[in-house]
Amino acid sequence: MSEPYRVGLVGAGHISRTYARALAAIPEGRVVAVCARRPESAERFAREHGLERAAASLDELIDAVDVVCVNTPNALHAEQAIRAAEAGRHVVVEKPLATTAAEGRAVVEACRRAGVGLAYAEELAFVPKFVRAREIVAAGELGALRYVTQREAHAGPYAPWFFSRDEAGGGVAMDMACHSLELVRWLLGKPACTAVTAWLEAGREDSCLDDHAVLHLTFEGGVSALCEASWALQGGMQSRLEVWGSQGTLETELLHATGLRTYRPDGERAGWRAETADWLWENGYPQELSHFLRCFREGRTPEESGEDGVRVLEILEAAYVSAREGRSLALPAQLPAVERAVDHWLGDRRNTS
Repeated sequence: MSEPYRVGLVGAGHISRTYARALAAIPEGRVVAVCARRPESAERFAREHGLERAAASLDELIDAVDVVCVNTPNALHAEQAIRAAEAGRHVVVEKPLATTAAEGRAVVEACRRAGVGLAYAEELAFVPKFVRAREIVAAGELGALRYVTQREAHAGPYAPWFFSRDEAGGGVAMDMACHSLELVRWLLGKPACTAVTAWLEAGREDSCLDDHAVLHLTFEGGVSALCEASWALQGGMQSRLEVWGSQGTLETELLHATGLRTYRPDGERAGWRAETADWLWENGYPQELSHFLRCFREGRTPEESGEDGVRVLEILEAAYVSAREGRSLALPAQLPAVERAVDHWLGDRRNTS
């Protein structure tokens, strides 16, 4: 077997910690370096994970690795991915690929020109429960598909940048509806989305961004889907999928229906709690990264590619227009250029917080 790829993580937050644990569980790559906007965060991360270096800059990290994982706030994704590609490094970009579809296309083109691999990190396409659901759908066990619904919801993000138009590029639609959209596309075999109708709400006093999103999609072939994403759910998180067919129905819940529960009468974990046997594996991270690195090694396009990230951004931009104008929008659509996807919805209400 070839030597494992030397992997660098850009960002020292939650998702990079998850990547570090996932990469430690697979043979295809090992994390050797990290960089972050705050040097002390990178240094602490490197100590905690036993890395060779906490790089002082993105360029220093790029020089030390074969693969760059871009795990930073959304507005940095395109620039950092393009710099890594131009230096000849394979690139994994966390969702969303960028803050607009135009930026996403620039990332794809930069990787194509450089002849490097590009993977779009949508881990739900590697979750065992959802993989099995896709197998059931593809085998025709549900008959002709009629309707799909998918929900991603919790009480809100863990870091302030998610609530910033400048850094995030959008609210819950960019943060969580992107998961929902790509899970549905992938489940159906990635047919073209022909129309989107969206409703958005901004319910937080500290941000102008959307915190609840409902998107109705129509796909080529006639299947429709309802994708719901929310930061307004109290009491945990939901990641739920339903598929209705002419001969059957499928339901699965990633987080709550684990088959393993515990009860504690007091403390931080008081009450009933769904436990996992292996959180990383059940959420698809080792499988995702193993697949990406094998594709880079073999010169194959990953199951979740840069083009998939662009398709998601095109739907999200159309959804923001639909919500602002109160109408269904046919796809593909010619939309005006914007700096951030959410600007299609904010219009004159835009601020730069």
